[in-house]
This record gives sequence, structure tokens and C-alpha cells, in this order.
Amino acid sequence: MTKKPQTAEQTSTGFLSKEPAVALREMIRITKGLCDMADQETQALVTNNMLPFAFLQMEKEKLVERYQVVAEEFRRRLEDFRKADPALIKQLEKLQHDLREKSVSNNAMVEQIRKRSLATTMESLFVAQELGQRVEWPQAANGHTSTNGAGG
Repeated sequence: MTKKPQTAEQTSTGFLSKEPAVALREMIRITKGLCDMADQETQALVTNNMLPFAFLQMEKEKLVERYQVVAEEFRRRLEDFRKADPALIKQLEKLQHDLREKSVSNNAMVEQIRKRSLATTMESLFVAQELGQRVEWPQAANGHTSTNGAGG
């Protein structure tokens, strides 16, 4: 397997540029991507369209992994970023706040859907059980009617 050569923007120790402004822009780009994905998830959840939601989960997993790697690097280099452009830091903080709110909201919707699904499943099982108890089975060869699958 060949390794991708590092770009000038990447350091030998990580994915973010040594230059704090460039690194912040990369963090902003990734965070925006997650926010956009959260918006798409919201749309799928609101319209109860689970197929696009399922596909989004696969895409999101890759982006979240990337986000976690660069966020960890960001935390390790926090001192470097303290000297960066305050406007970029503020933009990143706002995006992270938005992402957190969208994630909490989407997770709440997923939980509501899960609870409704569970309730519907339980109701269906109870109805099936009740109907199963009422079923009269055809007469057996010996002339007796059997109920619930038991010979009579």
C-alpha cells in the first residue's frame, strides 16, 4: 500500500497545517460538512425517509472519523491556535455550537422514532397473540375441533 505524500499544508505529525490560520480553515470546512450532513439528516427524519438517512450514516461515519482526528490534533496544539485570527476561532466556535445543537435535536428525533417503532412492534405482537388465541383450527381427522394447535 502506498502512502499519500503529505501536502505542504500538512505537518509530519498530523493532518492540519502548521500554519494556524490554514489549520483553522480546515477545521471549519470539516465542521461545516458535518453541519450540512446534520441538516440532511434532519430533513430525512422530518419526512420519515429512512433510506437517505441510512445512507447518510455511512457518509457521516467517515467524516466524523476525520473530524475526531483533526480535533484531537487541534487540542494538542491549542497554544498555537491561541495566536490565530480571532474571527476564525469565533467562526469555528459558532459552527461547533450549531453542530452540537443539530446533533442533540436529531438524536432526540431518532429516539422518538425508536420509541414509536418499539410501541408499534409491541402492539402488533399483542394483536397477533390475541388473534392466535381466537383462531379455530379445522377439524382433525378424528372429528374433534382443535384450538390453539392442541388436540381436543
